[in-house]
Amino acid sequence: MQSKSMKHWTVAVMMCGVAISAVGLPVMTNGVFITPIADTLNVYRGSVAMHNTLSLFMKAVMSLYVPRLIRRFGFKQTLFAGVFLAGGANYLLGWSVALWQFNILGTIRGIGTGLLAWVPLTIAINEWFSEKHGLVTSIVLSFSSIGGAIFSPVFSNLILSIGWEQSYRFMGMLIVLFSLPAILVPYTLNPRDSGYLPYGTDDSEEGQAKENDILKRDEQREVSMLTFGLLFMFTLLQTLLIGVPQHFPGFVQSIGYTTEIGATMLSIAMVSSIGFKLGLGYISDYFGPVKSTIGVLLIIGLSSTLLLSFEQISILYVGAFLFGAAYSIPSVSVTLLTKEFFGRYHFTRLYPILAFANSLGGAISISAVGFIYDFTGSYSPAFAVATGINILNMLVIFSIVNRLKARNVAN
Repeated sequence: MQSKSMKHWTVAVMMCGVAISAVGLPVMTNGVFITPIADTLNVYRGSVAMHNTLSLFMKAVMSLYVPRLIRRFGFKQTLFAGVFLAGGANYLLGWSVALWQFNILGTIRGIGTGLLAWVPLTIAINEWFSEKHGLVTSIVLSFSSIGGAIFSPVFSNLILSIGWEQSYRFMGMLIVLFSLPAILVPYTLNPRDSGYLPYGTDDSEEGQAKENDILKRDEQREVSMLTFGLLFMFTLLQTLLIGVPQHFPGFVQSIGYTTEIGATMLSIAMVSSIGFKLGLGYISDYFGPVKSTIGVLLIIGLSSTLLLSFEQISILYVGAFLFGAAYSIPSVSVTLLTKEFFGRYHFTRLYPILAFANSLGGAISISAVGFIYDFTGSYSPAFAVATGINILNMLVIFSIVNRLKARNVAN
């Protein structure tokens, strides 16, 4: 069986498409829709953002059940159900005329996207890639940001020309289109069932013995509930930040600029997040996920301070660029930290719980930032909270590392 082939990279490319469908389109581009919909319906921006909140909340809930659904119905069948629900609901959002309709369809869309990411993507990457795992993880998950970077300005212009209604319908069709290869192209979740080994696996007896020894050590690792609880808190708090860039169009409008500048900031954040995700995975392969995560936290803290303190357009663009790093933590960093702290054996059991925290934090964030502005008239409190979260989470990571070191010394 081959351990290095085009099939491995074909699977990775297909997972990139699923990442665009699950997150890049319905999550990363929704910031440009909030203000136009709120103006049309004459309601609060936070009220409109609620359907995005419900999407992310249901995405969080579904992440807990995805491994069980995959075992029962199969990987591709689970993806098909997700594409049908997410794409169909997003298309119907373009016909909505009341908040209750947005909220119902947002809930259905969340169920669909939860069946697509993040859990199925990371499970597929773990199964198909042993070598270059960190790099491939970062590449696949970065396509959620690539989708946002490409389509945020596209949808912003479409909204001005054809309206948000038809733009939402177009998004629904794109969600289906980008996921079709992952459904139609022949492959299996376990590469061995397709006649392949995980990428970079040594097929010799010595290599197989080494791999089995690693799995055995992972199986024997103790899972401290306190340590896992700290990582859960880290994930939840850090994911609270990913809703902030979605409000960049409203933020710049509140300080006297046009929403086009805000859409540009959102696009800049999406583009930079690609680099941060790729860089985080690449650097983690050499220096480890802990050091790379701390470095990214420092960058996010700096960006929050810039956006809180300055109103010059050039500095706002710099702040938006640096804030793109916030997207690399919930997707790439949490995935790699889970495997680092608890091993591959416990990953499938523990990561869905962290994926729940991942989506839950994002769900809270989008509406919370909107309501912060609705009731304070400013986005400054949101940036101040973001700065505090980054400082706290650095302390959380140091605490987890010290606990694991102490346990290893004791053993």
